[in-house]
Amino acid sequence: MMKKISLFLGTLILTVALCSTALAGEPQDRLKTGIDSVIAILSNSALKGPAKRAERQAKLRTVADSFFDWHELSRRAAAEHWAKFSPKQQDDFVVSFSELLQKTYIRKLEKYNNEKVTYLKEQTEGDKAFINTQVSMKDKTIPINYYMIKHEQWMVYDVVVEGVSLVKNYRVQFAKILSKDSPESLIQRIKDKIKFLDEGKNVDDVAS
Repeated sequence: MMKKISLFLGTLILTVALCSTALAGEPQDRLKTGIDSVIAILSNSALKGPAKRAERQAKLRTVADSFFDWHELSRRAAAEHWAKFSPKQQDDFVVSFSELLQKTYIRKLEKYNNEKVTYLKEQTEGDKAFINTQVSMKDKTIPINYYMIKHEQWMVYDVVVEGVSLVKNYRVQFAKILSKDSPESLIQRIKDKIKFLDEGKNVDDVAS
């Protein structure tokens, strides 16, 4: 399951957006803008190479922040346990969880190899939107669905790749921890995982 999540996040942010049939609506335009911004960073010759890695990754994180609703994603991943968090813990959780996600998958962006995503369907109902896409790779096609919510603008709050939801995957891990430990303990676990990543270690999941 974690391999699928890893694959989708790398593909999500590094694919080139191509319109398919119908004209794109506002949610799809927002998603395409974010992905195109990432492509521009990855294609910028002035940002290539090990010496530019920190600057390149910082720019990629800025773009991810611009079209991912980390608060909504975090709240849904915590599910019913969200109410157990104090306001400060909620803020700390959102900051730590979003950092974990970005540090876990940002390195995958540099494996960009001209993969393409085609938009198949866009559905909007009120402040929610669903975008169904498929990503064409060298040897296979992968279905990826995006869930977006509109506050001031449309933002992604969940992505489902080959039937595996990012939010639901982490919800299972978090529920396992929160069934026995406190919100503070979960936040510390996430921070520990971030430290491991900074040290170049692999991280399978939060619950391990």
